[in-house]
Parts: sequence; structure tokens; C-alpha cells
Amino acid sequence: MDATSQPSWAGLFPDRDFQFTFGARPGNAEAFFASTDRRDELLAARALWLDANPTRHLLSDPSASQMVEECSRLAKVWQGLNPEGLEDLGRQWEPDFILLAPDDKGRFAMQAAVVCFPSSWAPETKLGLPVHEIHVPVPTLNRDLGGRIDKFLAGIKPGAAWERANWGLSRSSELNQHPARDLPKLDPPFDADEAWVRIENQVLHRLPETGGILFGIRLLNVSLAEVMSFPSTAAGLRRAIATMPIEIADYKNITPAREYLLRLLTGELS
Repeated sequence: MDATSQPSWAGLFPDRDFQFTFGARPGNAEAFFASTDRRDELLAARALWLDANPTRHLLSDPSASQMVEECSRLAKVWQGLNPEGLEDLGRQWEPDFILLAPDDKGRFAMQAAVVCFPSSWAPETKLGLPVHEIHVPVPTLNRDLGGRIDKFLAGIKPGAAWERANWGLSRSSELNQHPARDLPKLDPPFDADEAWVRIENQVLHRLPETGGILFGIRLLNVSLAEVMSFPSTAAGLRRAIATMPIEIADYKNITPAREYLLRLLTGELS
């Protein structure tokens, strides 16, 4: 198959050993937050969780008020929306988002967020933490990339945006994977259409007025069966799983299924 016919997510799995990379590229925040053909579905899901568990999904420190106001103005300029406050913004934007501002050590920390679709982490426990500690404990990430991430965030110019992607594996295609929901674990046996690559597409946009950072997150679930329809991508994913350090495989909840996944991706279990 021609590389140009592969989906964009296929590039997440090159033919190399696993490594944590920040991998940011110039982006477009307005395009990232623009409405898609999934708008009604996503906004309904967001409303469901904001109504059911606001303390889990809607978080704010009073110091974030000016950033919230600036984001509300951006939503009006970008999309013609008229949100009134953080919750309303979270009900009108499709992506999850986190607002970051420098803490007393100069690290960009989470000051507000509307996160309805967390990937196995509890947003309500992370208010005030630096961005690279939000998913703690992430083995080797803070050691290898923490300082670089802080420096990178501080260097983003006002109005500029950068994008990156992250991935994990899950037994569920549910958008909201808050740990309190106790969703099925990736424990064998399972078929390729019962396991999902969970991709987080992210944008980091420096707010030109307040100097804070708008951190947006859009989710894409791709079944392992679909990944396997692209042989080079499946091979890249298999290599990443095979070479992943044990502590990272534990963090990503892959360890119990690692050998099974490797066999599945090579077609042994089909």
C-alpha cells in the first residue's frame, strides 16, 4: 500500500525501538478546536460527564480567571461561540483542554481544566501540578524530558501553537476512561477488534494576552484490527511493544498482555 494512502496516525509507529519523545511540530490552534462532523456526539458526551461528575471533570483555581476569559474570547473569534465561564466553554468545545500558567518555580502548571475524556488518570488530583507531572508516575518521562518540556513551554511565542501525539492501549473504546469507572483491563484473551490504540492528539497554544498556555486534547480510538490492516504500522507497533521498558509497559497497562499482543500482531492468534 502506498504510504500516502495510510492514515495520519500510522506515523506514530515507525520501525524503531520504543522511546519517549516530545515530538512537537508547528500547529494551528484554531483548526484544532474547530467543529467536526462528530460535534453533536462529542458535546453530548461532554454534557453527560459534566452533569454526572463535575468535581472530576471541571477544575479551576481562581488565578485562572483571566485565562478563561481570554479563551472565551478566542472561542468567539475562532468559531462564533459565546461561552460564559469555564464550564460553558467545556460544553461548547469538542476537545478536552487544560490551562497552564507558570508556578512559583517557573514551571507551567495546571490552573484550570475541563477534562471529560481522561486516559486512565484522575484530573481532580492534578490541579496545580506541572504539565509533565500530570500523568505521574510516568517512568523515565520526568527524568528524561521534564526539564526540556518546561524549557519548550516557556519558549512558545505568544499566539504560536505546537502539536504532538501520544498513544496507549486499552480494552475499551470508551472516551471517558477515568480510573473510577473501573473499565475492562487489557487482560488476555481478546480479539483484535476488542483492543484499541488510544491516540491523544494535543495542541499547545500560547495565549497572547495572559501568557498562559491552552493545552487541547482530542482523542482517537483505532481498533487493533484496523492497525493490522496496515502491515508496516502493525510491525512498528509490535516493535514498540516488544522493546518497551518494563516500567513503561506497567504504566501503560500493557505488561499482562505484552506477549499476547506480540502474538496477535504477528497473526499467530488469528
